[in-house]
Order: sequence, then structure tokens, then C-alpha cells
Amino acid sequence: MISGCSFLYEDVSESGQAETIIDVTTSETPWEMVSFEAVNQDGEDRSDAYYEGEWWIAKTIFTRCPTVCMVMTPNMVSLQEELDNQETDLQIVSFTVDPEFDDPDQLTEYGESYGADFSNWDFLTGYDDEMIRDLVLESFKAQVMELPEQSDIMHPVRFYLINPEGQIVRMYTGESNFDLDATVEDIQQMLDE
Repeated sequence: MISGCSFLYEDVSESGQAETIIDVTTSETPWEMVSFEAVNQDGEDRSDAYYEGEWWIAKTIFTRCPTVCMVMTPNMVSLQEELDNQETDLQIVSFTVDPEFDDPDQLTEYGESYGADFSNWDFLTGYDDEMIRDLVLESFKAQVMELPEQSDIMHPVRFYLINPEGQIVRMYTGESNFDLDATVEDIQQMLDE
């Protein structure tokens, strides 16, 4: 079912779906994170200003996801573990695309069920549906769309690397074509520049 539905999750920005790493710095207009306000799984305030000056990687999820999140979140856990093993300082941020259901308790349970380390991983909620749709469209050049007949929400399947200035510089495959080694190597090269 995951591969059968994955076409629903393709990012509108992608030209080559098989590419593991896409450099978005070659775009004529920089991809920038829009301003946002949220709370994490502990109910702590988070905003774009909180991550300013840091490298961070973002993705979208929702706890009731019947398809791609069940692949993407374990991939992000593997990425977190590998980056921690190499002592790479990187914050991870998961934006829920189902903020009415995904409260902090729900996100805590979700993160724990996958073995996420909350010391450098924020699961964000506390905003409305319109805010997350706008953030994903304006920042990630992708769509969030409810699919009620399938009890699903279409959302991007990429991981997005954001630099200390708030610009998105890379997109990485987040689901079935995820390449842990290539992603870690590229992230470390970006952080070392």
C-alpha cells in the first residue's frame, strides 16, 4: 500500500523523483522558511526565530498517517542516530499536518513509539490547518491536501535541510529511496562549509 499510494505524496517541486539529494540553492529565488509559531511535544514554544542561527532539518508527518510516515519516521530516526554517532550538531523538526488531532501528548507518544530522541528533535503542533498548508507551500514548494475518502493527508515526503539564515538548501528523499549514507555525507559537507 505504501508504494501504491506514494504518487499522492510527490512534491510539486521535484523534477527528478529518483534523486536522493536535490540542491535547491541553484533556484533563482532562495527557498526560505516562512515565519511560524508552534509548540513542541513538551508544550514548549517554538518558532522560526528559535532555530535562527542553527542548521536544522525539517519534515512533515501526522500520527494517524496510514502510509508514508511509517517509512519516513524510522528513516529520520536512523538519520538522527547516525548524526549523533558522528557528533553532528543538527536539530530535527517534524511539523504535523494534522494539528487538530496531533496535540503534544499525541506527538510524544508517536515519537516514543519510533524511538525518537527528543533532546534534538521537536515534533511541532499548536497552529491551524491553514498555517501548515501555507508553510509547506511557501517554504517547501509542496502541498498538503486532505484525502477524506482514504483517511489520509497528502504531504511532502522529503527531508529539508535549513541553514542558519533560514534558507532551505537541500531536499533529501525521505521514504523508500532514502539513502542514509549519502544523506549523512551531504549534511556533513554542508555543515563544514
